[in-house]
Amino acid sequence: MPQQIVQLSRSVAIHRSILNSKSFYIAGNGFVSENNPLKDYLERVNNYDESLRDVFYKLIFDELNTGNAFFEVITDRNKSFISLYHIDSSICRLSAKDETVIIHPDWAKYKGKNDKLKKEIPLYPYFAKGGDGQYHSVIHIKQYEPEFFHYGLPTWYAGLKSVIIAGLTDVWNQNRLENQFNKSGLLIVPGINTPDDEQMMNEQFDGITPSDPSSSDSSNNLIIQYLNDPAPGESRDPAQYIPFQKDEEGNWIELYKLSHTHLLSIHNWFKTLSSYFGERTGFDTQRILNEYEIALKTIIKVYQARYIDMFKKLLADFGYNSKDLAITNESPVYRLNPLKYVWELRREMMLDYDPNDPKQQLFYSELKNTFTSERTGDKNKDGEKSNDNAKI
Repeated sequence: MPQQIVQLSRSVAIHRSILNSKSFYIAGNGFVSENNPLKDYLERVNNYDESLRDVFYKLIFDELNTGNAFFEVITDRNKSFISLYHIDSSICRLSAKDETVIIHPDWAKYKGKNDKLKKEIPLYPYFAKGGDGQYHSVIHIKQYEPEFFHYGLPTWYAGLKSVIIAGLTDVWNQNRLENQFNKSGLLIVPGINTPDDEQMMNEQFDGITPSDPSSSDSSNNLIIQYLNDPAPGESRDPAQYIPFQKDEEGNWIELYKLSHTHLLSIHNWFKTLSSYFGERTGFDTQRILNEYEIALKTIIKVYQARYIDMFKKLLADFGYNSKDLAITNESPVYRLNPLKYVWELRREMMLDYDPNDPKQQLFYSELKNTFTSERTGDKNKDGEKSNDNAKI
């Protein structure tokens, strides 16, 4: 199941776009602290020169994508240092017998308990000495789902069919374009579980040629979609053939649009914060700001607070004063604060500024209210022309 979920996130464009966008905003601009030893550590948490924000982004992406996230904690016997490493959630499994995580690079080739490629690492706060002489532990983060005790389930899983439909309609549109819109239908073939099975079926279909070159009976006039079995010994529904009728093309287009709407809903995300969607109305700054502020309060800071609490406790175990650990966030579009002085805004915009300049000692709100357009010939209360295009 983890591999199938990862494959979906690689192949369905809108699904991946939402995952990327949501992960980016939740990761924020990085972790900050006024404690100097901790501040230095936050910039380099492992020997890959990754910051805590780098590791955090990967953890968030995994949790949103698969419902589970794993990272490794490495130290020595005396806990004199701590290194943090993200672990790909798709290669991790939990032992049913004890509190350990089993890591294997390719579970399709897993050979059992004697497999030399597997690693077993205990869950935090337990540590095991590794071959490098250091002590290793793993922290598992999972999204809550009823009836799932050991593993989490991604919140978008209820929209799995919408993800598949979005992917299939993309394939359908691509094939219609490549074949000049002459595809006759969609053939769904279940029980194809390995690349070798898929290659064998491709060869079988490639061998089907019609007696009449203009015939639509050729397999080349089909869109063929292979499906894995849900689990060993558990088969899917029989193969299906869905013909495409020209007068039903509008139904496919509506299905395509509907799947996009469903995905935004099931991901609990916002249209303007995902780069996938274009708007006919153009770049609506106010809508972006409004949706970002809602996302910040209801989604972004909720995830951040959970990870901040976890990192605070973890770093405190290794002697760091982490009470003021926090994440900084930045709006996707810049909005001038009307209650700041002009010189403060110029400083933030990296322009020359002078706090002693009387013109720069005005609030931005005063600046906007004082000047109106010179082009319109409007006059202020003293009868003088004014300018609403006053520049900061």
